[in-house]
Amino acid sequence: MGQLNASPQTFVSLCMIVKNEGKHLARCLASAQPYVDEIVIIDTGSQDNTLEIAAQFGAKVDFFKWCDDFAAARNYSLSKVSGEWVLHLDADEELIVEDLDFHQQLLAQPDVLIHAVTRTDINVPEAAFLGGFHARVFRNLPGFRYVNRYHEQLQYQGDRPLVYNHLEGVKILHYGNSDEAALREKTLTRDIPILESIHQQEGLSFWLLDCLARNYLRTDQFDKAQNCYQEAFDRLLPHLIGGEKPDGFYWVPTLMHFMAAQALERNDFETARLLCQRGLEWCPTHLPLTYMAGSMLLELGFPLGAIAYFEQCLHLAQTSHFYSREPFVPTLLNLDPACGIGLAQMELKNWELATAAFERALSFDPNCEIAQQNLETIKGVKDGE
Repeated sequence: MGQLNASPQTFVSLCMIVKNEGKHLARCLASAQPYVDEIVIIDTGSQDNTLEIAAQFGAKVDFFKWCDDFAAARNYSLSKVSGEWVLHLDADEELIVEDLDFHQQLLAQPDVLIHAVTRTDINVPEAAFLGGFHARVFRNLPGFRYVNRYHEQLQYQGDRPLVYNHLEGVKILHYGNSDEAALREKTLTRDIPILESIHQQEGLSFWLLDCLARNYLRTDQFDKAQNCYQEAFDRLLPHLIGGEKPDGFYWVPTLMHFMAAQALERNDFETARLLCQRGLEWCPTHLPLTYMAGSMLLELGFPLGAIAYFEQCLHLAQTSHFYSREPFVPTLLNLDPACGIGLAQMELKNWELATAAFERALSFDPNCEIAQQNLETIKGVKDGE
């Protein structure tokens, strides 16, 4: 198919790459159609009813021969849009617009080039994270291009200052991870082979190395996953010893937190301490590492030191001064550190302070079993005095 027709009046273009998305596509397009002026869909080889659904929504369709390179497909799709702004969605996502005037946010901030949008997984409670930067609305400028064959990222190499903003009143719901069988199949037949190919040909960033490890874990290939984490640790070790922050820092704090948790599970406190220490030197407002440091001190029998870290978690949350470039579980903002303080105060036999901490935890989650059980324990201790 030739060049798609451009319209000078197009304000927002929905831009997608798809393949065999008949199960999801209608929901996605129905959610976005009222808020966009153009729908551009690049198909990479569908054999189901994907193209028929696209036609029903008046989409402009073009084709791209799949080459195991998400960035290449995304960049081809960008060449086909005509809008002033680009909205990037995947077929298994749904656009939720709570602020019907969100277009005014785009018009009112002429310096902003990228708007981040909150993205939430559906039917996967353990994946309910805060943070993470999802650059889904951006200006249609020549300097924007995607990089990375897998987990492609948007980069800007233009001559304007790169200004980010969080788009209020707009969010994305992700349904893809709710079908475990389909996710496993896609992981085995697409994701792992692409990542293994990149690993062999050019090596993987820390982020993609962790992606490969998690894909191995998802498909029960535990030895291969551990090999990935050992490679990551070996690459990080000179930085951990010397103190120099590694290049390509994205995802390094999250990776260090995961490896510190692994070290704690095998009682390797020296490795866990080193990972927490360096991680907090390089990223002092990272909530997972801050909480991990407190948990480690509590396990080692240093409750006062643990309390300091747990209080720091609460302080970072109260001031909204925490690292949000990477996602983390929201209970680290309040519930987990409050329970941690309660447990530490119990170690110190400060029953009143422990009670206050657990009651605070219940104010965040009235069903918190840790707080409920320990309040009963404290009550029994005090009744026996």
